[in-house]
Amino acid sequence: MDDKVQKQVVAAAAAYIALIICANLGSLRILSLAHLSVDGGSLLYPFTFTARDLLHKKSGAALTRFTIWLAAAINLALFAFLWLVGVLPADITVGAQSEFALVLAPGIRLVLASVTAMTLSELLDTRIYALIRSRFGAQKQWLRVLGSNLVSVPVDTALFLALAFAGRYQWAVLVSMFISNLLIKYAVSLVSLGSIYLVREDKA
Repeated sequence: MDDKVQKQVVAAAAAYIALIICANLGSLRILSLAHLSVDGGSLLYPFTFTARDLLHKKSGAALTRFTIWLAAAINLALFAFLWLVGVLPADITVGAQSEFALVLAPGIRLVLASVTAMTLSELLDTRIYALIRSRFGAQKQWLRVLGSNLVSVPVDTALFLALAFAGRYQWAVLVSMFISNLLIKYAVSLVSLGSIYLVREDKA
């Protein structure tokens, strides 16, 4: 692997992990867009598909799976740190301190739901991507992206909503969030589809 390829792999892996972290933090807020309930993370999370697919194309399935597990570990460490900071005594002379724990220190259910859904769906996506790549080689790269996302997106969304919010929000809200997530994620997948052709194939 030459220096240029190494830099591309590092950039793709770093972008993937950073996007995952930011999306999980955004998921702590539920938005109302076009009369649909949308968790904030869904506005950014679809871009992780592009970063992951580019990483897979440049480095192969093994390193991509490692990066997915690494992202999960980093997210757990992040939320553990936010929880620790949230439970430590705050300086009462500084304003808006109690709000930190209310917003940025979510319950363990939300954390586990986010990390579990993300990790399982990403591993599934990577597996499907690899199968399509093995079948068609360098041809039909668009099919890798669409085929893998077609399966992993609803799995990810359904798992997260069920694990995080079932019994907490009304069924209508969960359905609304599921639909809005699918629309946003599939739209971003289609818009970013051409990016898979921006880098040269390196690993099988």
